[in-house]
Parts: sequence; structure tokens; C-alpha cells
Amino acid sequence: MRILNVYPQKNHQIARFVNMLCHEMPTPVEMMMTDDASDIKRILEEKHPDIVHVHGAVKWNITNDFRIVASPHGESLTHDAYVVIARSEMERRKLSNSFDRLEVVRNPFLTKTTTNEICCRQTMDIYNKVLDSDVLPLMDTDTEFMIHALLKAGITGDHRWVDQECRTIDWHKLHIYAHYQGITNIIKTGASILGIEEPADETFHSYLPSHYHIPSPLERHDAASIISKITDGDVSLLRFVELDMAFRSGSIDEEGLLRDLKEQNLDIYLPSILQILKEVTWLDEGFMPCLPKENRYTNKLRTLMTDYLRI
Repeated sequence: MRILNVYPQKNHQIARFVNMLCHEMPTPVEMMMTDDASDIKRILEEKHPDIVHVHGAVKWNITNDFRIVASPHGESLTHDAYVVIARSEMERRKLSNSFDRLEVVRNPFLTKTTTNEICCRQTMDIYNKVLDSDVLPLMDTDTEFMIHALLKAGITGDHRWVDQECRTIDWHKLHIYAHYQGITNIIKTGASILGIEEPADETFHSYLPSHYHIPSPLERHDAASIISKITDGDVSLLRFVELDMAFRSGSIDEEGLLRDLKEQNLDIYLPSILQILKEVTWLDEGFMPCLPKENRYTNKLRTLMTDYLRI
């Protein structure tokens, strides 16, 4: 984990605090610090930090394509932040009208109710929580690829359906993603079928969007009911897994399904949903009641799925 700490020049109190964090944060965290706005871009390009921790009011003209943790230290924040760290409950209440995600970590230089060690440990917990949130954009391509392979193996129950070579998996991120998408069991099944040794689940805590609800299996598993849920905005991966299973079951009356969907004005969405299934669960076209299609609704579904855990 790499953290870049940025703080305003000539603020010796904040500089002292940042220096303490950088020197006493436990390994394996790589802590960097700068008070030079012109130096920020260079460090971002050379070191690619996982998080930029902004202390106080710092100004820069750089695109925010990284996750920001902000500690106001009593000053006005000049950037949006993934999470804001207040120094006290009083400061947290003061900031609660402006920010959704707030944590409290007391400053050991301002109060005797904490220590450097506690402060660093609590800050480290926040860093971990930030990086354990919306993990899909943080995944490497091999882990993303294996999500699809594990899903297909878990759905079909036969390793012969997956003829691609297995790749390296970042299990920590995959476990987090599977949990919040409601597909943990199918991933475990897929790993067992492919003969992949899956490590034990690790504990994690994540920030979640306010609209998020834990996906649970549907009581009705017929294709029309699942498609209706997806078009209503339920785009968790669990729904697409359930739909893939429904299509593979061999019990679908395709003409009846298309007729039912047309009566519900859902038939126009089916080709797009099938295109998503082709990409996500690797559903084969032989199991599809019609051909998949790329259109505006397909792109909308992709966006909704990408934003499912985004804050």
C-alpha cells in the first residue's frame, strides 16, 4: 500500500502530524509526504500511490483519478474525498452536513486521550477500508478474467465448459466483490470444480453507496421474473447468475418466454441482457432464446453494473 500525504506549506502543526504518520505507520505501508504542489504530479506519475491523504487546505490542478482521504485539521477542504477524518466528535458533527462518510481519529498532539500508535492504527484501518470499497476498478485484469471463468464453472458444474487457462487471482479483492454481489457460493463452487485452491475468507470492511442492499436469491427463478427484476434496476451479479442458470436448465419454453416478455413490454430488453450474460457469465448463444445485441440499453446496463458499488 502506498500513501501520499499532502499538506500546506508553512503549517508547522500539520507538518508535525504528517511526519509522525509517515514515520510511525506500521509496515508494509509506504508513506510519502510533500508540501510542494508542483511536486505532487511527479510523485503521482512515478509512485502511483493507492491513496492521496490531503491534510488541511491544499490546492492543485490535477485530475482526481485516485482515492482521496482528507483530514481538515480545522481548515476548509478544497477537494472531494472518499472519506473525511475528523479530529473529534465535535468536528465530525460540524462536518456532517457537508460530507457523507466521516471517521474520527483523535490527534495525539492535541489530546491525551490517544497515542501515536492508536492514531496510526486507526488511520491504517481507514486506508484499508477505502481500498476494500468498490474493488472492481482496483482489480487486475487476470482477477477480472477469473471472475467470469469461476462463474461459468460454478454455474455449469463441469470444468469442460471452461477451456481457458486459469490465471493468478487476487483473492482478497475477489472475496470482497463476490460478497457484495451475492455470488460467494457460486465462486466457491467454481473454484472447487476448476481445482483451484481458494484461501480462507479474510475479514474486511467497506464503504457502500446509500442505495446498496445485500442481494438475496429470488423466490421465483423463472427467466421472466428475473428479467423483470433486472429491468427494474436490480443489476447485482446474482441476478445474472440466476438468469444464466434458468437458460441452461433446458426447461424453458422459448416461444412462451418471448410471448410473456412481449406482454410485459420487456422483450425489447432481452437482447441487451443476453449480451451482458455473454460477457459476464459466458453464456453460450446456444442457450439463448434470441441473439444478443449491442445497443443503448446494453451500455446502460454496463454502467449500472459498474456503478453498483461505486460511491
